[in-house]
Amino acid sequence: MIRARLYLDYVDPGSWLMDRRLCVVGREFETQVERLPFEIRPPPDRQLDPADPAWRAYWSGMADAARRDGMELRLPDRVPWTRKAHELALHAREQDRLDAVHEGLYRAFLGEGLDLGRVDVLVELARSAGLDPGETKAVLDVDRHAETVERIRSEALEAGIRGVPTITMGGRRLEGIHPSEAIEAFLARHDELDTTEER
Repeated sequence: MIRARLYLDYVDPGSWLMDRRLCVVGREFETQVERLPFEIRPPPDRQLDPADPAWRAYWSGMADAARRDGMELRLPDRVPWTRKAHELALHAREQDRLDAVHEGLYRAFLGEGLDLGRVDVLVELARSAGLDPGETKAVLDVDRHAETVERIRSEALEAGIRGVPTITMGGRRLEGIHPSEAIEAFLARHDELDTTEER
Protein backbone atom coordinates (compact mmCIF):
# COMPACT_ATOMS: atom_id res chain seq x y z
CA MET A 1 0.00 0.00 0.00
CA ILE A 2 1.34 3.41 -1.02
CA ARG A 3 0.50 6.39 1.17
CA ALA A 4 0.23 9.82 -0.39
CA ARG A 5 -1.13 13.15 0.76
CA LEU A 6 -3.09 15.65 -1.27
CA TYR A 7 -3.25 19.24 -0.04
CA LEU A 8 -6.33 20.91 -1.49
CA ASP A 9 -8.87 23.68 -1.28
CA TYR A 10 -12.51 23.28 -2.25
CA VAL A 11 -12.66 26.54 -4.22
CA ASP A 12 -9.68 25.52 -6.36
CA PRO A 13 -10.66 23.82 -9.64
CA GLY A 14 -7.12 22.46 -9.96
CA SER A 15 -7.54 20.62 -6.66
CA TRP A 16 -10.68 18.88 -7.92
CA LEU A 17 -9.02 17.98 -11.21
CA MET A 18 -5.90 16.55 -9.57
CA ASP A 19 -7.98 14.76 -6.94
CA ARG A 20 -9.98 13.01 -9.66
CA ARG A 21 -6.86 12.07 -11.61
CA LEU A 22 -5.08 10.86 -8.48
CA CYS A 23 -8.03 8.64 -7.60
CA VAL A 24 -7.98 6.99 -11.02
CA VAL A 25 -4.21 6.54 -11.26
CA GLY A 26 -3.93 5.62 -7.58
CA ARG A 27 -6.03 2.49 -8.02
CA GLU A 28 -3.28 0.94 -10.14
CA PHE A 29 -0.78 1.42 -7.32
CA GLU A 30 -3.19 0.66 -4.46
CA THR A 31 -2.64 4.17 -3.16
CA GLN A 32 -4.13 5.36 0.11
CA VAL A 33 -4.68 9.10 -0.24
CA GLU A 34 -4.97 11.36 2.77
CA ARG A 35 -6.70 14.61 1.81
CA LEU A 36 -5.59 17.62 3.83
CA PRO A 37 -6.94 21.18 4.02
CA PHE A 38 -4.89 24.06 2.69
CA GLU A 39 -6.85 27.30 2.43
CA ILE A 40 -5.83 29.48 -0.50
CA ARG A 41 -6.87 32.60 1.41
CA PRO A 42 -7.34 31.91 5.12
CA PRO A 43 -9.11 34.59 7.13
CA PRO A 44 -8.45 37.39 7.84
CA ASP A 45 -6.80 37.65 4.39
CA ARG A 46 -9.03 39.20 1.75
CA GLN A 47 -11.19 36.77 -0.19
CA LEU A 48 -10.27 36.03 -3.78
CA ASP A 49 -11.87 38.39 -6.29
CA PRO A 50 -13.59 36.34 -9.04
CA ALA A 51 -13.11 39.28 -11.42
CA ASP A 52 -9.33 39.26 -10.94
CA PRO A 53 -7.75 38.67 -14.39
CA ALA A 54 -5.27 36.11 -13.05
CA TRP A 55 -8.04 34.12 -11.36
CA ARG A 56 -10.25 34.24 -14.47
CA ALA A 57 -7.38 33.08 -16.67
CA TYR A 58 -6.62 30.24 -14.26
CA TRP A 59 -10.30 29.28 -14.14
CA SER A 60 -10.58 29.32 -17.94
CA GLY A 61 -7.62 26.99 -18.28
CA MET A 62 -8.97 24.65 -15.62
CA ALA A 63 -12.42 24.66 -17.23
CA ASP A 64 -10.90 23.53 -20.53
CA ALA A 65 -8.88 20.80 -18.78
CA ALA A 66 -11.94 19.70 -16.79
CA ARG A 67 -14.05 19.36 -19.94
CA ARG A 68 -11.43 17.07 -21.42
CA ASP A 69 -11.80 14.96 -18.25
CA GLY A 70 -15.60 14.93 -18.55
CA MET A 71 -16.22 17.59 -15.86
CA GLU A 72 -18.05 20.90 -16.11
CA LEU A 73 -17.06 23.93 -14.03
CA ARG A 74 -19.21 26.96 -13.29
CA LEU A 75 -17.45 30.30 -12.83
CA PRO A 76 -18.56 31.57 -9.39
CA ASP A 77 -19.89 35.03 -8.56
CA ARG A 78 -17.78 35.09 -5.39
CA VAL A 79 -14.99 33.02 -3.85
CA PRO A 80 -15.65 32.43 -0.14
CA TRP A 81 -13.30 31.53 2.64
CA THR A 82 -13.24 27.74 3.01
CA ARG A 83 -12.44 27.34 6.70
CA LYS A 84 -15.93 26.01 7.47
CA ALA A 85 -15.91 23.68 4.47
CA HIS A 86 -12.69 22.09 5.69
CA GLU A 87 -14.14 21.85 9.18
CA LEU A 88 -17.09 19.96 7.71
CA ALA A 89 -14.71 17.58 5.91
CA LEU A 90 -12.88 16.84 9.16
CA HIS A 91 -16.20 16.23 10.93
CA ALA A 92 -17.25 13.89 8.12
CA ARG A 93 -13.99 11.97 8.44
CA GLU A 94 -14.77 11.34 12.10
CA GLN A 95 -18.18 9.98 11.06
CA ASP A 96 -16.82 7.82 8.19
CA ARG A 97 -18.67 9.96 5.65
CA LEU A 98 -15.72 11.83 4.19
CA ASP A 99 -15.91 10.50 0.62
CA ALA A 100 -19.49 11.66 0.11
CA VAL A 101 -18.93 15.05 1.76
CA HIS A 102 -15.60 15.57 -0.01
CA GLU A 103 -17.07 15.16 -3.49
CA GLY A 104 -20.14 17.13 -2.47
CA LEU A 105 -18.05 20.13 -1.42
CA TYR A 106 -16.18 20.23 -4.72
CA ARG A 107 -19.36 19.84 -6.75
CA ALA A 108 -21.32 22.40 -4.71
CA PHE A 109 -18.91 25.24 -5.39
CA LEU A 110 -17.14 24.33 -8.61
CA GLY A 111 -20.14 22.79 -10.35
CA GLU A 112 -23.10 24.63 -8.85
CA GLY A 113 -21.62 27.89 -7.57
CA LEU A 114 -22.92 27.48 -4.01
CA ASP A 115 -21.38 29.54 -1.20
CA LEU A 116 -19.22 27.22 0.92
CA GLY A 117 -18.80 29.97 3.49
CA ARG A 118 -22.43 29.64 4.58
CA VAL A 119 -23.16 27.21 7.40
CA ASP A 120 -26.70 26.50 6.11
CA VAL A 121 -25.27 25.39 2.76
CA LEU A 122 -22.75 23.13 4.50
CA VAL A 123 -25.40 21.64 6.79
CA GLU A 124 -27.52 20.75 3.77
CA LEU A 125 -24.50 19.12 2.10
CA ALA A 126 -23.92 17.15 5.30
CA ARG A 127 -27.54 16.03 5.41
CA SER A 128 -27.35 14.87 1.79
CA ALA A 129 -24.26 12.83 2.66
CA GLY A 130 -25.98 11.07 5.55
CA LEU A 131 -24.72 13.17 8.45
CA ASP A 132 -26.96 14.43 11.21
CA PRO A 133 -27.73 18.08 10.34
CA GLY A 134 -28.25 19.20 13.93
CA GLU A 135 -24.97 17.74 15.10
CA THR A 136 -23.18 19.14 12.06
CA LYS A 137 -24.47 22.66 12.68
CA ALA A 138 -23.40 22.45 16.33
CA VAL A 139 -19.90 21.30 15.32
CA LEU A 140 -19.55 24.15 12.82
CA ASP A 141 -21.02 26.77 15.15
CA VAL A 142 -18.45 26.09 17.87
CA ASP A 143 -15.48 25.89 15.44
CA ARG A 144 -14.59 22.43 16.73
CA HIS A 145 -12.12 21.72 13.92
CA ALA A 146 -10.90 25.25 13.16
CA GLU A 147 -7.66 24.82 15.08
CA THR A 148 -6.90 21.60 13.21
CA VAL A 149 -7.42 23.28 9.84
CA GLU A 150 -5.02 26.05 10.87
CA ARG A 151 -2.45 23.62 12.28
CA ILE A 152 -2.37 21.44 9.16
CA ARG A 153 -1.82 24.48 6.94
CA SER A 154 0.90 25.80 9.23
CA GLU A 155 2.71 22.46 9.24
CA ALA A 156 2.43 22.28 5.46
CA LEU A 157 3.99 25.73 5.08
CA GLU A 158 6.83 24.70 7.38
CA ALA A 159 7.37 21.65 5.16
CA GLY A 160 7.74 23.87 2.09
CA ILE A 161 4.27 23.57 0.60
CA ARG A 162 3.14 26.87 -0.89
CA GLY A 163 -0.10 26.15 -2.68
CA VAL A 164 -2.66 23.72 -3.97
CA PRO A 165 -2.93 21.20 -5.34
CA THR A 166 0.17 19.49 -3.98
CA ILE A 167 0.71 15.75 -3.70
CA THR A 168 3.37 14.53 -1.28
CA MET A 169 4.84 11.08 -0.82
CA GLY A 170 7.78 10.46 1.43
CA GLY A 171 10.09 13.42 0.93
CA ARG A 172 8.89 14.26 -2.58
CA ARG A 173 6.24 16.69 -3.85
CA LEU A 174 4.24 17.03 -7.05
CA GLU A 175 2.97 20.60 -7.17
CA GLY A 176 0.35 22.10 -9.45
CA ILE A 177 -1.70 20.61 -12.28
CA HIS A 178 -0.31 17.57 -14.10
CA PRO A 179 -1.59 15.00 -16.59
CA SER A 180 -2.36 11.51 -15.39
CA GLU A 181 0.91 10.26 -16.86
CA ALA A 182 2.91 12.55 -14.57
CA ILE A 183 0.95 11.39 -11.53
CA GLU A 184 1.57 7.79 -12.55
CA ALA A 185 5.30 8.44 -12.87
CA PHE A 186 5.33 10.15 -9.46
CA LEU A 187 3.59 7.22 -7.77
CA ALA A 188 5.68 4.66 -9.62
CA ARG A 189 8.79 5.89 -7.81
CA HIS A 190 7.39 4.73 -4.46
CA ASP A 191 9.89 1.87 -4.27
CA GLU A 192 12.79 4.35 -4.22
CA LEU A 193 11.91 5.67 -0.78
CA ASP A 194 10.17 5.07 2.47
CA THR A 195 6.51 5.66 1.60
CA THR A 196 5.44 6.31 5.17
CA GLU A 197 4.59 10.03 5.29
CA GLU A 198 6.33 12.17 7.84
CA ARG A 199 4.14 13.17 10.79
